[in-house]
Amino acid sequence: MSNDQRRHPRVPMEIMVELYCDGEAPRQVQTIDLSGGGVMLLIPDGYVPDEGAEVQVRVCGQLGDGEPPPLVNAKVVRRLPEGVAVEFLP
Repeated sequence: MSNDQRRHPRVPMEIMVELYCDGEAPRQVQTIDLSGGGVMLLIPDGYVPDEGAEVQVRVCGQLGDGEPPPLVNAKVVRRLPEGVAVEFLP
């Protein structure tokens, strides 16, 4: 039996997203994996938001119908050497 007790299974997915943090200019970062509950973001350099910080993320580009992707509210739940894990907020 696995020790992984996540509510949502992770799927490896590398796409570019815009990361918005209070007081910082938006920037593009890459995802490492994605689940129904959140996403792991690779942040190679620069400002890394603290655990507990509320941020927003948006997929770069446009959706299939040409509309911009939604800006999704999220909360940093873990800081790691390579970046942060964020949980999507309702």
